[in-house]
Amino acid sequence: MRLVAVSGTQGSGKSTLIRRLVSDLVTLGKRCGIVVNEDGEEKYEDDFVISRDVTVKTLQGG
Repeated sequence: MRLVAVSGTQGSGKSTLIRRLVSDLVTLGKRCGIVVNEDGEEKYEDDFVISRDVTVKTLQGG
């Protein structure tokens, strides 16, 4: 399993990068998951994750 950590300041493009990486990896036949810090403001829309069969988990106390 490979892991990519994405961090940065608000408005720096983290969510845009994650969506792009997930889309590209799914196109290549890879499975993806997203672990979200509980303090994160970004929500991943159901249609985005469902259409790509992505699991999203929230890290409590992160």
